[in-house]
Amino acid sequence: MRRLIGSCPSAAALVGALALGAASAVTAVTGGAPLAGAAPGSSGGGRCQPSLVAKHKGTVTIDFWESMVTANGKTLAALTSAFNASQHKVHVTLVQQRSYTTTWIKYQAGLSNGQLPAVVQLTSIDLQGVADSRSVTPVQSCITASHYKTSDFIPRVLSAYRLNGKQIGMPFAASGPVLLYNQLAFDAAGITKPPATLGQYVADAAVLKAHGSGVGLKLDPWHLETWLASANQLFVNHANGRKGRATKAVFDSSVAKRIWSDLDQMVKTGDATTNLATGSAGFDNLLGIGSGKYAMTIDTTAVLGTVEAVLATGKYPNVKLGVAPFPVYTAKVHGGIEVGGSALYISNHQSALDQAAAWEYIAYLDSTQSQATWAKGTGYIPIRKSSAKTPTVKALWKAEPGYKVAYEQLVKGANTPATAGAVVGPYTQVRTAELAAEESMFQSGVSPAAALSNAAHQVDQIISQYNQRIGS
Repeated sequence: MRRLIGSCPSAAALVGALALGAASAVTAVTGGAPLAGAAPGSSGGGRCQPSLVAKHKGTVTIDFWESMVTANGKTLAALTSAFNASQHKVHVTLVQQRSYTTTWIKYQAGLSNGQLPAVVQLTSIDLQGVADSRSVTPVQSCITASHYKTSDFIPRVLSAYRLNGKQIGMPFAASGPVLLYNQLAFDAAGITKPPATLGQYVADAAVLKAHGSGVGLKLDPWHLETWLASANQLFVNHANGRKGRATKAVFDSSVAKRIWSDLDQMVKTGDATTNLATGSAGFDNLLGIGSGKYAMTIDTTAVLGTVEAVLATGKYPNVKLGVAPFPVYTAKVHGGIEVGGSALYISNHQSALDQAAAWEYIAYLDSTQSQATWAKGTGYIPIRKSSAKTPTVKALWKAEPGYKVAYEQLVKGANTPATAGAVVGPYTQVRTAELAAEESMFQSGVSPAAALSNAAHQVDQIISQYNQRIGS
């Protein structure tokens, strides 16, 4: 998932409640500075040589720093064990970091102390930082060298980890924001179908509030970025930083003003109540549905597994969970939902043989059946179209139709720089500035226009300072 200061779900935290995973914080690159040796648009050297594995006599052992927890971690461990047992050339040792934040911090430290894995799992907002570190071999090199076919992948999932036309990381765990709602509360309020647009979302919030519930509004900048993407609007310049390094925010637009004005209206009228996306408060929007305080909220698809498990215990008999697509800015514009999740990167600090072994493992994790198994065990979106056609996923979607919603969002949306998401080096600070502006609007009465202007000004300064430090 894309993080606020991050939104990475932790299933264990809410096995007794109605939620999944607290958002994990993303650390600034060395306290906001770029990684040592960074260069504009760089993405590391190295040339992938997949044939080295077949030529090697014996077994190559490599480490994988992964960022999953609890049930998701168990599924990944099972896939890795299956890979190790399927052949004798490569053995992968999982090194659990327990959060994307921990993985990124440790990876940065490894750039100095030389302790880096062959494969690392990092989120989409780390893309520019990884590229600036010059520490990875772009998987494009492996794709080209092995004649690997990518036509079966959902195009926008690949685009999320592509920079300057080159595939830097290989997508693995994909997620997206969806609308979660209580069908029983909707029935009581006379709402026959979930809102499909932001305008309908605001209108339905008022109806629900009049019938005793309302909206749990999580303050996650990812949602603003997703609403912009749904309107095919860029967040930063230079094609969202994908055709050149981002130098300026471009989100202070009439579309963004409308988005924040609508949300501000919901809060001011009492139709929605806010909560932070991090810490224990990050669960309030979901717990509110269980208690009846809220009838709908927006959250990541990665919460579905735990939410469904909790509901199955019978603890919340007054909840009949519905899952619907993210309510887009307007149905008149063909944009798309911003891709969340993480990718797998190959460290060029390892030998050519280890890098080749890393590619073997990545290709296995992204195979049709592995992605089907991953989707079933975690709730993440299968990133291959063929995985969606497997008996594994078909059975999952028949039993839990809500899981299919996020997949269809990614397949149907436009594949543009706006929907691929922004590429910014100091993304943590950028989202912190977004959040501060949003809170000033809700808590201090700052107008939506002024809040957006302040956020854009802060983001411009953050990006400028970062770029100056790396000499771009």
